[in-house]
Amino acid sequence: MSAADKHQRNSYLKEFIPAILSYGILLAIVQTTVDANTSGAHFWVLLPVLPMIGVAVALYRAVQRADEYGRMVMLECMALGFGVSMIVAMAFGYLGGIGVTPTFGAWIVFGAGMIAWTGSLLVHGMR
Repeated sequence: MSAADKHQRNSYLKEFIPAILSYGILLAIVQTTVDANTSGAHFWVLLPVLPMIGVAVALYRAVQRADEYGRMVMLECMALGFGVSMIVAMAFGYLGGIGVTPTFGAWIVFGAGMIAWTGSLLVHGMR
């Protein structure tokens, strides 16, 4: 890894780590303290989404800092993850049309996309 690559990685981690730690802390607090039957529960349950904006900004900035090849690899892998997410979402949509509603369906869609994205990055790195 070149000095420039290490600098880019460190810049990304300086932005990513505080955001993801904030997410984890807020998620733990919400999961242990919010009662779904109270007023305002909908607001509090969505609170952990806010730090994910920071994660998205860190990722966007990492793509902007990358060289042409790195940007191409990141975007191709993101595209694969997005495609997998959309296929799973579409399958759940069709299931919903016949009255089958998977529990935690949104998390399954999210997980499928993240696994595809991460897996494609790992496979690409092994070439």
